[in-house]
Amino acid sequence: MDTCAVPVPVPDLYCPIAPAISPHAEMLDAHVAVWMKEAGLYSRLDQLDRYARSGFGTFAARVCPEADLDRLMLYAEWLAFGFFYDDQFFDESDEGSAPHTAAVAAIAAISAFIPEGVPMALPRIGETDREHRLDVLTDLIERTSTVARAEQLQRFCMQMTIWFYTYLYEPTVRASGRSLTLSGYAANRLYNIATAPYVALAEIVTGCPTSSEDIASDQVRKISCLAAYQMAWCNDIHSAGRETAVNPLIENLTSILRRGGRSPQQAMNEAARIHDSTMRSYLELEALVLPAAASGVRQYLAVLRTWMRGHYDWCRSTLRYST
Repeated sequence: MDTCAVPVPVPDLYCPIAPAISPHAEMLDAHVAVWMKEAGLYSRLDQLDRYARSGFGTFAARVCPEADLDRLMLYAEWLAFGFFYDDQFFDESDEGSAPHTAAVAAIAAISAFIPEGVPMALPRIGETDREHRLDVLTDLIERTSTVARAEQLQRFCMQMTIWFYTYLYEPTVRASGRSLTLSGYAANRLYNIATAPYVALAEIVTGCPTSSEDIASDQVRKISCLAAYQMAWCNDIHSAGRETAVNPLIENLTSILRRGGRSPQQAMNEAARIHDSTMRSYLELEALVLPAAASGVRQYLAVLRTWMRGHYDWCRSTLRYST
């Protein structure tokens, strides 16, 4: 892969949704910094410093601006754990590109979502595994269960499980000696961006009454996919420079687009066009659905909107993606 040393300017993206942020943003950033240190979610002191400057609390404040402080703290901790796990065992790990290492890390996290007491008469990974911080993950799940409806928790846990499985795709393809295709990358990225579990968690912490039945129609499922892709392409565009500098094996939309002979700037411009087209498609379909939408659907769409805009604003300001 050609890893251009000169960062490509990130263009403004189309996102005509009003921004919002909780007044607790600074308090949340401070809370997350302390929590990550106490939980041991770092391997080096410079990594801990980078996490403290990444604004995971501000991220939570932007995507759930109306939530109570205690629930925002829980949400921010989930974000921080997700970023730590991604860095430590996948994207920024020297061994994360190996299928075996990725598989062990993915299945360790997945094991935490298996109900207590299952499988019968067999050991659980968390009983002996200390490397993957499953104690922290289990605590997050338990605290989430106290504020979520049973249906919400089941949906959240299932989406989290799917997310961790997606980390197996890229290492497996690379190990075969093949390159990722754009269509294959896009199919996996729909779930690897982790929009589904974190939107489900946003429903939990904001008290959204949406149920699985509310969002099961073909149109709402398509809206959910468009929202996930908007966030995926937004993330890929803003993180491309950092990811290339840290681990050239990491693939994103811009790196795959460059394989067609595009320059780095042309690939970035094309990625922005794809993002903006996705955003417009989302808004067009949302406008068709909203007039006749039930209350649960309306509130779900409100959560999606806030998430899309909040994620975009965080991507533009976070030091996580600085090179």
